[in-house]
Amino acid sequence: MSTEDKLAAPVQTKNTRFPGGRFGLSVFGFAAVNAAIVASVVASSGTMPGGSISEDVLSNNLKQSPSFGTWSWWAAHAYFGEKKAPDVVMMGSSLVNSACWSADATTTYKDIDCALHHRVHTLEKLLEKRLPGEEPTVLNVSVQGAGACDYYMMTRGLMEGARKPKVLVVGIAPRDFIDNKIHNLGDTEPFMFHQRYVEFDETVAKAYSDPFARAMGELEWKIGRLPLRRLHAGVASYFTDGTGAETTRRKESGDELRHALSASSQRIFPGDLVVPKVLQDAFFDNTAEYASRYKNPHPKQFTTQLFFFEEMLKRMKAQNIQVLVVDMPTLKRNRDMLPPAFWANYKLRINELCTRQNADYLYLSDSPDFVQRDFVDNVHVSYRGATKVLEKIADEIAGNPNLASAMEGKGQMISAKKSSPIE
Repeated sequence: MSTEDKLAAPVQTKNTRFPGGRFGLSVFGFAAVNAAIVASVVASSGTMPGGSISEDVLSNNLKQSPSFGTWSWWAAHAYFGEKKAPDVVMMGSSLVNSACWSADATTTYKDIDCALHHRVHTLEKLLEKRLPGEEPTVLNVSVQGAGACDYYMMTRGLMEGARKPKVLVVGIAPRDFIDNKIHNLGDTEPFMFHQRYVEFDETVAKAYSDPFARAMGELEWKIGRLPLRRLHAGVASYFTDGTGAETTRRKESGDELRHALSASSQRIFPGDLVVPKVLQDAFFDNTAEYASRYKNPHPKQFTTQLFFFEEMLKRMKAQNIQVLVVDMPTLKRNRDMLPPAFWANYKLRINELCTRQNADYLYLSDSPDFVQRDFVDNVHVSYRGATKVLEKIADEIAGNPNLASAMEGKGQMISAKKSSPIE
């Protein structure tokens, strides 16, 4: 071919294929972008999110902490932020929060910020009167909507390190075991929050209803432990305004407590939910809500939840933490939604579990000491009922030999990493 012909011929472009094709290029691009983000965040803050639960929730870069702002995050932040291990830990669902928040609002005569307020000053004072010479600290780590499997995960995440309470008070109700609205136990906010900090063992796997759900749960656990996934919250903060989600119920004057208890927000922040120091008398019949929760009083999950509950008691026994299980008071109209056969079986099973694991059981569900004026709805106590509940818990701790003996030990001094100011 002549020189002229070569110049006139079209240029032949050689295509170079990226290893792995488009997929490989996508993976490379994803990694490169994430690496740049990591470098940027580390350069600006000097740190990466921690690997342990205490490091994460006490990080000086709060927005980089996984699940920052969730109910479980605030509970863990309060637990590890104390200078020493609390003497008593209160754990449960909104039923326990209702008692702790409304009692403290009344007895301290201060507004209670639900994100920040975790000390239970009312119970501390009650115990001081019943245990001369003691000045116990009480911390509430209850999470809205939590159930038995969540209590198992919460105790594993919070209490199996060096920081242990002397007494754990677990407030329960039938919903914690048979809630028909929960289809996969491993999908709850507290379960998923604490799962990243514990091993995905055979016990954890029981929270997933079928092999596919289990496989997805284990995959989520593995992904959640990757450094880039742990950085996700920090990256997300650059693209969001950081405000909490809208709640499903509109707050009305005099209804602030129920508004806080029924808040559906996945994330809350200081000032979002406040229980006022002066609480109004108000009552709401929430029978319709529990009609769906209790539609089937014998769901398959009942057995699984009982399994998790006993595993929690077993592990606390091994940690030398004395447990008081309290069946929280409810109104008769709520109890009557479940058949007598359920109640007989439920009380028998809970009592058997507690006996086997050396836990104490205080049954208040049908206590005649609680009347309608002690409630804000069929299951949550008002400020009047709250004081009664905490008085009965204080009486049980002081009067029960197992619990009183556990309270005699000295609290563990733990050096807590200084948290960045959030109040």
